[in-house]
Amino acid sequence: MTFKQQAETFMTQAATRRRDPIRPATLGVYRSMLDRHLLPALGSLPLADVDNGTLRPVVQALAAKYAAQTVQIAVGLVKAVVKSAVDANGNQLYPRTWNNDFLDVPLISKKDQVAPVIPPPSIERALRQANAQDRALYALLAGTGLRIAEAQSLMVGPDDGQHSYWDPKTGTLTVRTTVSKQDIQFDTKTEAGNRQVDLAPELNSFLCSLVLDGKLPRFGLLFQGPHGDLTVTSTLRRRAQKAAVPGFHSFRRFRVTHLRNAGVPDGIIRFWIGHADKSITDRYDKSSQDLEARKTWAKRAGLGFALEAA
Repeated sequence: MTFKQQAETFMTQAATRRRDPIRPATLGVYRSMLDRHLLPALGSLPLADVDNGTLRPVVQALAAKYAAQTVQIAVGLVKAVVKSAVDANGNQLYPRTWNNDFLDVPLISKKDQVAPVIPPPSIERALRQANAQDRALYALLAGTGLRIAEAQSLMVGPDDGQHSYWDPKTGTLTVRTTVSKQDIQFDTKTEAGNRQVDLAPELNSFLCSLVLDGKLPRFGLLFQGPHGDLTVTSTLRRRAQKAAVPGFHSFRRFRVTHLRNAGVPDGIIRFWIGHADKSITDRYDKSSQDLEARKTWAKRAGLGFALEAA
């Protein structure tokens, strides 16, 4: 059994297993990593020979060209492939004691990570420069902290109970889906991503006015391509770059920062943003289940940027 053979088995199992299946977007990253880097270096080796000694040169080559996070993804993938080889009783065929110090796997430094937060003046400038659909998208991202893949899959019109849905009457988003490789995936990035997000009243009114003016659809995808289909992510990114938006995630960071500065309880922030609880105390916090409290905080916190009339 070669590393390549087991890697293909791992990819198939990871996509179809019932216990913690790997999302298509992550599988895409793994596929690219295998094809570009790991299979050329390790693919022909017997799986039994893939260990600290054979992986170390691969780590060194990657570290010379790529960021620490990329190297860590590659190392984690090699470990997962080797671990996935089991006998009929589920025992690992090639158990390993991996030595990250020997491998010299680079650590991710927070100070080296680029994590821009778009300031209110830049949000307002982007809104002024954008067309109606992009103006709605930027306002929604900055006013909710949605991931771009979540926003792209939002539907308007009757709720079918399966898609993500904006309810203009209640000013609530129900997040159930994401977009990956221009397809709607009927799951969220994490379990916590399946949630409701309460809109500030002025944001909900802004979106409603765009619908009434015919600038946003009344039915189907809220953000549509030219044929009523999904908007192409790369096209959205190019337009955002022209509007000086430093990445869609900068809206998400802005929203979290604004909510904290506004004194919104952490439990509600985590719920709206789609982050999992990190402690027992967090799991005891049930503030996110109080709809009335969430609506009150959504109104009290507001947007943190000026939203001109549509």
